[in-house]
Amino acid sequence: MAKNDILTVTRDLKVLALQAIAELPSFLTPSTTVAMAKSKNSSQHNQAKKAHRNGIKKPKTNRYPSLKGTDPKFRRNHRHALHGTQRALKEVKEGKRDSA
Repeated sequence: MAKNDILTVTRDLKVLALQAIAELPSFLTPSTTVAMAKSKNSSQHNQAKKAHRNGIKKPKTNRYPSLKGTDPKFRRNHRHALHGTQRALKEVKEGKRDSA
């Protein structure tokens, strides 16, 4: 077998292989099946020390959290209830009532 014959045979085999790969479904193509394994996912080393260096602080909270986004019916009733409580406290202070 001459050198040229060997080259043509190998070229023909390469063409056939490429055609066969092109006809495969996309999930079986070599680019997806032959992938390098991932060597390392993550490392938590030293992270706790770094986090505690300045201390882990609680988030600041308001004394009275916002009612934004709560049920409108509840907010209306809450407003009237607060008004009634203020009125009752005022009456107790003035002596018109014995307890709130």
